[in-house]
Order: sequence, then structure tokens, then C-alpha cells
Amino acid sequence: MGQGTWMRYQHDARRQSDGTITVFDNGGVQKDDKSYGLVLDPDEDEMTVTLAREYANPRGRVAAVMGNVQVLPNGHAFIGWGSDPIFSEFGTDGELLFSAVFPPKVNSYRAFRFPWSGQPDDDPAVAAEPGPGDDETTIYASWNGATEVAAWQVLAGPGPDRLKPAGSASRGGFETAITVRAAGPYVAVQAKDSSGRLLGASKAVEPGG
Repeated sequence: MGQGTWMRYQHDARRQSDGTITVFDNGGVQKDDKSYGLVLDPDEDEMTVTLAREYANPRGRVAAVMGNVQVLPNGHAFIGWGSDPIFSEFGTDGELLFSAVFPPKVNSYRAFRFPWSGQPDDDPAVAAEPGPGDDETTIYASWNGATEVAAWQVLAGPGPDRLKPAGSASRGGFETAITVRAAGPYVAVQAKDSSGRLLGASKAVEPGG
């Protein structure tokens, strides 16, 4: 075992596709200064192990138990720091890209980063009020938890079942404000993804109603 490869109370040893081994080095309380994510390079012919990379706990603390190292498809390292309740991502050069802290009294045995798509069970929400100009209406569209919304289509018409397209806008954060010349008095919104596919639709409402 070469310099920097010794560890204490380690977790989550995994053989990677390039032959290296990732492991979370907890370290020992009152024995070590901090925990590390380690990338080890074993030479099975020579029966030696060298340190390829190490990622230090951003808070400089020892995680007494738990923890893991995940190698991401782009080569970054994502680390859950176990009983030190944080998770971090490091670049291929070892640079800390971000680090987040769980709420108090929360621990995570392991932490992973994966693509995630939020698809709420409820309908998009819509609210409307008279706009800044005559015959204008400002629509507020949102859909809590939805991750694929790229644009909002506004519908308006004389009744809830008699709506036609009245305007559209790209999604602008959690809640998107859209001002249209409404054919009213009822309005609704449709959520669409980047390809224009319909994801969901709100119920029709009246401005101020």
C-alpha cells in the first residue's frame, strides 16, 4: 500500500471500468484530521497500490461512519460524507464544484447524483388578473415539481370548454408571468416540453376569480 492509500473504517469500495478502485476513507475519530474520497490504482502483478486521486472533506472533518464515492459519466466524483451530513461534487482536476448541507439532524448513508424527471400528479396551476393595458390579462403559470416544462401556452375564451390559443411564452422560473390580449373571460394554460409535446393543462379560471 503506497503513500496516501492507507485508510480507516472505509466504506463503498468499487472497482471502476479503468481498473482503479474508489473507496470512501472515513478516517478515525481522534486519529485523523478529515475524511477522503480515494481513487486507488492497484498493480496486481507487482502487488502494489498507488494513490491516483484524493478528494478531501470540504469542511475538514472526519465522518465517523457511512459515506460513499460515485464516479459520474463525465469523470467527476460525487461524494456523500456520511455522518458529516454533506454531499459534494469534484471535477476531474480535483476542484470542488459544489457542496451542500443537509438540514440539522439529517444523515445520509450514501448519496448519489442521477438525472431526474419530476412529473407531478396534480395539474398545472394558473392565476390571472387584469393586465396593464386595456383588454389585457396577465397570466401566472406554474407547476410545482415539474422539471420538463419549457414553455406555456395560454388559452382563452368565453367559457371553460370554449378556449382557444391566445399567446405563449418560454418558462421563466418557478412561476411564469404572461400578458395577453384575452378573448376571455376564461383562461387556462398548457405546459409543453422543448419539443412542443403537451405535458399537462390547468383548469380554466376567470381573472381575479
